[in-house]
Amino acid sequence: MKDGTGHMKWDMAGRKPLLHVEHLEICRIGTGTSVRTETSAEAGEGTGIGARSCTQIGAATGVGAGRKPGANGKIMPISGNQPLLRNVSFSVYPGEIVALTGPSGCGKSLTAHAIAGMLEPGIGVTQGHIHYNGEDIVPFDERRWQRLRREDIALLIQQSLSGLNPIRTVRTQLTDTLRLHGRRWMPSDQKGHADAAPSLAAPQQAPPQGLLPQVRQMLSWIAQMARGRVTQAQEAYLCSLLRKVGFADPEHILSSYPFELSGGMCQRVLLAAMLSSGPRLFIADEPTTALDVINRNKVLALFQQLREDFDLTILLISHDRQGVSRVADRVLEMSPEGRIRE
Repeated sequence: MKDGTGHMKWDMAGRKPLLHVEHLEICRIGTGTSVRTETSAEAGEGTGIGARSCTQIGAATGVGAGRKPGANGKIMPISGNQPLLRNVSFSVYPGEIVALTGPSGCGKSLTAHAIAGMLEPGIGVTQGHIHYNGEDIVPFDERRWQRLRREDIALLIQQSLSGLNPIRTVRTQLTDTLRLHGRRWMPSDQKGHADAAPSLAAPQQAPPQGLLPQVRQMLSWIAQMARGRVTQAQEAYLCSLLRKVGFADPEHILSSYPFELSGGMCQRVLLAAMLSSGPRLFIADEPTTALDVINRNKVLALFQQLREDFDLTILLISHDRQGVSRVADRVLEMSPEGRIRE
């Protein structure tokens, strides 16, 4: 909750917001826009700015691009383009599913990207604060942003399906993610054996018949030589993640290539990859776009289950107010001017 000034406020149960966005303004600050960095004396105390995720596979780059923080991290545009987003304030509390809805073009995705620090080059936060777990993350440097994305915030963007490499198996790609930052989330009884466990490489078989099986085998050999083996502990953990996101036959999925899976299946693979790092805040930007009503409801129900299984706080970005309202604890509606009402 917020008080009348938009400042962070505890809820009736005494909970502190996990995420609090306060008077957020986003502008184009690239070539042709003059900027002036406000001094502490001009701005007063407690100013700050800006924001990235993830655990995300193949998402947009440009982390914090366009930010030019001064001594107190604040940028003040003095000429150039009008703000893309202005005066956005809201809070998300631990364990909630909060839906951010509104018409296309109102700034929902822009807000999500700012929270995750994934604004495109030439676009930056020029006013306001983004507090995560009580800390203003806007002025973070790149090293701190990378750590936050590895450990706390995951963002599933609308174009994220293109992030899966079509010529590498799901097993190889998920194992890479696990090695990067997911191993600490493996069950404790598996961690000690992860390095010593034998490979689960398939036994040698007769050469496959047909062009596609031969291509698959060749790609598999290349991946094994380039990336090393998958341990039993890793395989078991990946299978458990894939079951959590709704796959009945995770072994088959692990052996598949993305081009052999449907768009919805690839989306669930990406969900498993992001969950492998154990994020606290999961942001899903239009996760039901282009899905029919049945699959849309399945995806939304999956988010409800994942919240329970992984102790997640979820921010759902969607223009489908009616659909997300069935699973969200609260629905925030953004107007074309960027104003938020609950």
